[in-house]
Amino acid sequence: MTMRKWVWAVCILLMSGYILYQHAISDCSITPWQQLERHRRMLEGNSEYFNPWQYRVFSMLVLEGAIRVYQYILPNYDVLVPYFALHYFQMALLFFLCLYYYQALGVKNPYLILLGLIVLCFSIANSSFKSDFSYNTYFDIIFYVCAALLIIYERIFWIIPLTAVAAINRETSGFIPLMLLMPPSIKNWRMISRDRWLACAISFALFAFIFFLVRWYYGYRTYEGVNEMKTPLEFLMFNVQFFRTYPLLLGTLSVIPIIVVFHIGKLPPVLQNWLWLIVPFWFVLHFVKSNAMETRLFLVPFVLVLLPSMLLIVERWYSDREHVAAKK
Repeated sequence: MTMRKWVWAVCILLMSGYILYQHAISDCSITPWQQLERHRRMLEGNSEYFNPWQYRVFSMLVLEGAIRVYQYILPNYDVLVPYFALHYFQMALLFFLCLYYYQALGVKNPYLILLGLIVLCFSIANSSFKSDFSYNTYFDIIFYVCAALLIIYERIFWIIPLTAVAAINRETSGFIPLMLLMPPSIKNWRMISRDRWLACAISFALFAFIFFLVRWYYGYRTYEGVNEMKTPLEFLMFNVQFFRTYPLLLGTLSVIPIIVVFHIGKLPPVLQNWLWLIVPFWFVLHFVKSNAMETRLFLVPFVLVLLPSMLLIVERWYSDREHVAAKK
């Protein structure tokens, strides 16, 4: 039971268009002209909420490159087109990567994978709250999925350049080198190869170097929280007490995290390892250092671990039922 490649392509392009539409017209998003202003301030080195926005350089450079190419080819057309085009490209690329990632994890039913991509489509569409297109967030997800594919297919040393690019994009990419120490089917730390340790050490050192280099280049400022929040306790109390956080998280993550928690033991080792490595720390970190109602911030663990875990749980349930039925 397979699906033709053109069917996958059409579905992915349509779903990417739906996300772009929702993010562009949502009442919870900022206006396109605010997008222009924020990008201009980033280029000038005077971004709003300087720390950490100003240090997320990769997406700024990619967007500026897209704008310049567009203006060179079509100088008299709407300046907002490259903004929309880049976000559309991000969504399409993410869907294609997830298609191969979920197959690599062992999800065999193509219609189940398609259902997972549909869930992902609506999760991303519902994740925007008082934000712009947040290119760095979606590049962050893309880099994590690329890292997972490289590790699954044993392309270990490609993690080094990937980490370098991801570090320029967003500081939350720091888990990528550590994913090397949680490879498939390894139950003992002593079984981790020297190549993995070496690639992890180089990648993590490179991440740390770029992290500090970018802050040295633009100048360091203390972390600036929204509504004058600065301490982890202030963020935590705000996030816990802000009621809209809960329905917004439910709209993005659904009940999938709850189901996965009760079936951790049924997951393949690689997902179990990445779940314990990333998911708890990611949620705690973003509740004490950011605004949790901006639920796009939780898409990395959702796309990388929680959603594929749900697909594998469903496929295993059907497989077990078929096996029992065959015995009768």
